Amino acid sequence: MLCFCYFARLLGMGAVQEEEDGMDLKAVELSDGALRGIGHVLTHREKARVPAGEEFTYTQTNRDIGLVGPCSSGSLECSPRPKCLRKMERHIRTVEVLTALDGDAVVCVAPPQEPAAGKLAEITAVKVRRGESFVMEKGAWHWIPFPTGRRPVRFMVIFRNATGEDDLHLVDLPDSVTVKG
Repeated sequence: MLCFCYFARLLGMGAVQEEEDGMDLKAVELSDGALRGIGHVLTHREKARVPAGEEFTYTQTNRDIGLVGPCSSGSLECSPRPKCLRKMERHIRTVEVLTALDGDAVVCVAPPQEPAAGKLAEITAVKVRRGESFVMEKGAWHWIPFPTGRRPVRFMVIFRNATGEDDLHLVDLPDSVTVKG
C-alpha cells in the first residue's frame, strides 16, 4: 500500500489516505493528465455548438484510438453501489473504449503492469460525465464504473471481438480502495 500512496502523491492525484482496512482515493476529473500512462480522452469538455442555420458541427479528436478489427461493441449497465474497489480487470490484446451514455460515473483505472502480490500501483479514479468517452491502452487495469447518482448508468464498450472470452485478466486487490467523489 505504501508504494501506491507514494506514486499517488508524486502524481498529484489528490487525497489518498491509508486506512487499516484499505485506503481512500479521491476521484479527479477526466483528462489526458489523469489518464497518463493509461489512455486518453476522446471527447472534449467544451461542447461544440451547432452554429445558427447549420445542421451539424464536428470536432476531430486527431488521434488514432488503436482499434484493430474485427471489433465489437456492447452496452454495460452499472448499478449504483458503494464505491469500494476490490478487484480490477485488463485486456492485453486490445484497447478498450468507454463512453458514458446516460449518466455520470467514476471509473477506477491503473497503468499496464504486472501485479506485485496482488497490488497495483498508480490507481486513479476518474469522473466520467454523460457523453464523455475515453480509450484505455492495451493492458490498462480498470473496473466496472460506479454511478455517482441513484440510477444505473449505461456505458458503450468497444474492443476486439471475443475479448470477454479470451482476453479477460482479473486481479483481487489485497486491500480494498474506497473511492470518494
